[in-house]
Formats: sequence, structure tokens, C-alpha cells
Amino acid sequence: MTDNQPLFPLELLCASKKERLAYYDDYIMAHPFLDDAFERLKPIIRECGESRVLFIVGPTGAGKTKLIELIRQWVIQEFLSELESDRARIPFALVEAKLPKSGLFNIKDHLKRSLLALHEPARFIDSKIDYGVSGVYVNELHQLVLKPKILETDLGWALESALKQRRPQIFCIDEAHHMLSVASGRKLTDIPEAIKSLANITQILHGLVGTYELLTLQDIGDQLSRRSVYIHLPRYNAKYIEDREIWQNIVWNFQCNVPITEIPDFLGIWDYLYERSLGCVGILKNWTRNALADALQEEATTVTRKHLESRALSASQALNILRKISEGEKKYTSLEVEAELLRTELNLGLEPQPRPQSPRTPGKSRTTPVGMPNAKRDRIGVQENVG
Repeated sequence: MTDNQPLFPLELLCASKKERLAYYDDYIMAHPFLDDAFERLKPIIRECGESRVLFIVGPTGAGKTKLIELIRQWVIQEFLSELESDRARIPFALVEAKLPKSGLFNIKDHLKRSLLALHEPARFIDSKIDYGVSGVYVNELHQLVLKPKILETDLGWALESALKQRRPQIFCIDEAHHMLSVASGRKLTDIPEAIKSLANITQILHGLVGTYELLTLQDIGDQLSRRSVYIHLPRYNAKYIEDREIWQNIVWNFQCNVPITEIPDFLGIWDYLYERSLGCVGILKNWTRNALADALQEEATTVTRKHLESRALSASQALNILRKISEGEKKYTSLEVEAELLRTELNLGLEPQPRPQSPRTPGKSRTTPVGMPNAKRDRIGVQENVG
């Protein structure tokens, strides 16, 4: 970490401002939390079993978008041979859950975006019609299934059909916490339950990527919880020595990949960079990227602290974000505490004991095996009725 040599291709110094920014935008900073989440995701994506709803949660700016990109690249490479023999298949699909100006999630708009993500022709989406019995069908186990109302629409049927035809290994929904902003007349569970139903019907793994707000669904519905897997992508916490050391290494890697004449000294102000990015790699990346854009526009030889300060979150902004993150971290920690509580409730933390014997009726103990009559002298002959 002491070698302050550029890690970017030196020919970039002769490239345009746009090309330099594009390089920095595409640069993915590999770091322990990102690598750990990625490695945990691989076996789940290969084979998810019945757990077809995947929650990837973490604070804003922790690097979830970069994690999605790593997943996309890996899935395409991993299933390349299958794609060559099945040209109709899409290995990976991604849609962002948009939140309109009204502040309420629009399911119809989301279904349209999902169809576009699956490469459905835009001109056909509005004319998607299904002539079956809406919302009722028999699954592969010959069980009668009633669909959630959200999927009863023609667009819902169209999305189900598209997923079955395209068969992505994983269908990701980014900014999925926006889906919780529902109208007052609708249950909070409607959309997540619809996604669970869609995942089961199509047998496609659905990845919901978002902030800690998604953990709200942990308390709602045992069926959703049973069929879900949670992956955590946290921020780096300056409370821990290891996290500080990793953060400094991250800062150093970023400064060596800034395509500018003179390498900036980010490491010398690592604590300031931590303060205004809250230990979130994504926030740091976007912040330093904007500072680089300003430096290139001024034709400066390096990115200075002044450039960074002009693009930094204000102290009040950072504090508000930190409070929200802290609430989410406590919520996630509570899930881990509940795991210990579960073991206690199941008596797994106690020394096993012999099962107490059931109380018996006082009297002679039975020696004859169950099902066999006790030995006795049977009455023979006919007993006359004495009047």
C-alpha cells in the first residue's frame, strides 16, 4: 500500500475526459465484504431449491449495484454452454423498481418494465391478453393454486409466460425497497407475496436488492420467510481495527486508479473520506468520481481536497443517512440474535435429558406384549339361565 504507482493504463492520460471518466465508472473495487457476498451468492444462483426469493440487503451506497454487475458477468460466463444450445434463453435479467413522483409504487408500470427486461417487444406489451381462467390453475404437483390479485392481470400472465420462455437463472429487482411504498388500501404483503408466487410458478430465482427497509418483510408471512434467503452487504465500521485497515486499503486502490496526471493523496485524508461516505464504498466511489470530473474540467493535474469538499455530503446529510443505516444495522443484528433465541426455544443449548415416563394406572404391571391377551382359564359349556 506504500507504492503510489498508477494502476490504470497509462495511455488514458492521452485520452479524452469522457474516456477517463468512463474508465473510473467501470472500475469495480474488489473488497472483502463484496467478495464474501459474491461467493455466498454463487451456489444459491446455481441451485436455489425451493428458496426462490433472495434478499440482498445493505445500506445505501454499500456496493449493491456493483454486486449485481458481478452477478451478471458471472452468470453469463457460467451458463454460456447452455445459452449456445438454447438461443431463446436469457441468463440474467434486471429491472429497477422505480418510485414515481406520487411516492407510491406502480405495479402496472413495474410489470411493463419487467417485460422489457426480458426482451419482450415494446409494441406488444400493451396488447398482452390471456384467455385462460384468471388467477386459478393446477400446478405440476396437481395442486389447485389461486394467484395473488396482482398477477391476475393480463400483464401478470404475460410476465409469467415470459419468465417461463426466457428462463433466466436469476431475475433481479434493484431498489426493491421501493415496492414497499404501497397505497393505503393495499396490504404491505401484496407485492412480495405476488413475487413469491411468481417465483414458485415459474421456478425462477427472484433477487430483491435494496436497503434495510426490505427487512420489514421478515416479520410478515411465514411462507415468504420459509422460501427466502438473506445476503448482507454491510458498510465498513471504524469501530473495528480490521475495518479501518481495509478501508485505508480501499482508499489507496481508488487513488491509484484515478486516471489523472498526478496521483491524488486520498490515503492522507482517509478519515475525512470515511466521515462523509460513512464507510460505504459506493458512496466513496461516486463522490471521488464527481471530484475527478471537476478536476478534469479545470484541467487540473490532480484531484485535491478542495475538489472533494465541493462534492461531499454535508455533515447534516451524512448524519441523517447514518441514522437510517444504524436503524437497519440494528434490525439485521436482531435477526442474528433471533437465531440464538431460536436455538434456546428449541432447547439446543441445553444438555439433553431422558424423556420422563408417562404416568401409569396403579396396579399390576403388564408383562404380556401389546396385542396379546393375558393368560386365563376360559369358561366352557353352556351356562343355563337360572330363573
